[in-house]
Amino acid sequence: MKLWARLAMVLVPLGVVVALPLAMRRDEEVAPGPDVLRLEIITPHNETIQREFGEAFATWYRENHGREVYVNWRVPGGTSEIKRVLDAGFAAAEAAGRVGMGIDLFFGGGSYDFSIQASEGRFQRLSIFEEQPELFAGEEPVIPQKLGGETYYGENRDWLGVCLSSFGIVYNVDGIARLGVEPPRRWEDLTQPAYFGEIALADPLKSGSVAKIFEMIIQEAMAEEVAAQGENEESLATGWAKGLNRVRRIAANSRYFADGSAKIPHDVAQGNAVAGMCIDFYGRTFEEDKKGADGRSRLKFVVPEGGTSISVDPVAILKGAPNQKIAEEFVRFLFTEKGQGLWNLEMGSENGPKFRNLRRLPVRRDFYRPENLARMTDAAVLPYEVAEKFTYRGDWTGSRFSPLRLIMGAMAIDSHEELKEAWEEMIAAGDLTEEAFFSLGEGGWPSVSYQAAGGRIRSTMKGKDALATARMKRELGEFFRSHYRQIAEQSGK
Repeated sequence: MKLWARLAMVLVPLGVVVALPLAMRRDEEVAPGPDVLRLEIITPHNETIQREFGEAFATWYRENHGREVYVNWRVPGGTSEIKRVLDAGFAAAEAAGRVGMGIDLFFGGGSYDFSIQASEGRFQRLSIFEEQPELFAGEEPVIPQKLGGETYYGENRDWLGVCLSSFGIVYNVDGIARLGVEPPRRWEDLTQPAYFGEIALADPLKSGSVAKIFEMIIQEAMAEEVAAQGENEESLATGWAKGLNRVRRIAANSRYFADGSAKIPHDVAQGNAVAGMCIDFYGRTFEEDKKGADGRSRLKFVVPEGGTSISVDPVAILKGAPNQKIAEEFVRFLFTEKGQGLWNLEMGSENGPKFRNLRRLPVRRDFYRPENLARMTDAAVLPYEVAEKFTYRGDWTGSRFSPLRLIMGAMAIDSHEELKEAWEEMIAAGDLTEEAFFSLGEGGWPSVSYQAAGGRIRSTMKGKDALATARMKRELGEFFRSHYRQIAEQSGK
């Protein structure tokens, strides 16, 4: 039997199994009439965003083209689940000799997720680049290709950022008063012993946004070392180690690692944790939801100054899109005044959302005009100014992003109980120095040093031998558990 035939026997059923929940979702919804056009979108966006953009686009399309269009949202989960669906779907299509997997658009997620899909050749070039070149031209373009080290659209013009995202800290006002500490303003504030057992975190292996936050913290530490010593291999390695220890102290203070980042602001708002880290619109939405009659909220969100880049949530048209022309119209709509206004204009205002404030930031620089700022829910943020205060260096950690997620799993999640016990004993002993706080194992394997993360850990993961990667992660986990027990024993003497 030929190789492609064998692959088809495996991949086509796999594609059906993966796609089944998506197909079932369609059956549960009200089916459109025979004269209604369809648009198939796979997305991690929540139901509020789906409803706002689905209804607004249907209205816009009717007004501009005189036809009804039905947006069918495919929501298998977060970006990790979407990647699995796309991988299986495109593999099954290729094995069956088809182009595409029956979905038109990928809408929402991070630039990292989109760059991975683009590298697989799964996107089409977007016509908006030819139709509206003025958006991307000039010394200060309406939509820059790069800003603060972040990429806002693909090199091949096959994906494009729609709205802006940053990361920050959520904290409970009453909880901060109970601990007797100042409200956190920097990532490093969350390493204070006062926060022991009071921080909510999510698993970076399951949440891309949380993994990005940990990368931001490490990049901040690396930038500090480079500023002090100049940029060289030693300063980058030292900054990486200090950043990992900074992240690890925060992890040692945490109550748990949730499966999803949406749980963090919820638990902080409820008082189940004093502080946590999340993407900006989660924090701002919960802050608004928890406002009392006096206009004050028991939950606050703050963006650490100089501690986060401003990245994008993109959109892309998938290869073989069954509704190509409608997909192009959807992309065009996203960059209109209406499409951009939905993200942050006040609910009920002209071009604003109908059902709820979305608390996200438009990507178009020219949207931040006085008449719009007066009606924006987050006018004070001014993301293009914030972006100038932090430069993301993809050449420092970009190739180590996946290794970082694995390292965090071994260093702080699989060994979380031992980590907390060691940190608690160190707090009791009053020895919180870097020297007392956990060697990273640079003296030999297993090691999570800067060199190891970009070398043996990365190469093992790129080899796509799942057993080898699992074995490496297990060895790292065993190393850290043993090391934390030693620290706890020494500190308790």
